[in-house]
Amino acid sequence: MKLDDVVRLNELFDAYGELLTNYQRDVLSDFLKYNLTFSEIAENRKVSRQACFIVLNKCIKKLEGFEEKVGAVKAKKEYKEKISAAVNFLEKGDVKSALNVLKKEG
Repeated sequence: MKLDDVVRLNELFDAYGELLTNYQRDVLSDFLKYNLTFSEIAENRKVSRQACFIVLNKCIKKLEGFEEKVGAVKAKKEYKEKISAAVNFLEKGDVKSALNVLKKEG
C-alpha cells in the first residue's frame, strides 16, 4: 500500500472509525496505528491471514462508502485550504481578499 493510500485511510479511519464494528476497528487499528502485517494480526487474533485481508478490505470499502455519502474528510480539507488562503492574505495585509476567500461557497 502506498503512503498516500495509508494517509487517506488514516483520515477516513479518524473520521468514520466509530462506525465500524469493534472487531473491524481493532484489526484496522493494528494495521494502521501499529503497522502490523496481515500475518502478525492473524497470529495475534488466532485467525487466518486471509481472514485479516478480508476484514481490512471490508473496512476500506465501508470507510470509502461513508466518505462518499457524508464527505467529512473532503470538507475538512477544503476548510483547511480556505483558512490557509485567508491567513496568507491577512499576512499580506489584504483583509478584503481574506474575507472573500472565507465567504466563497464550495
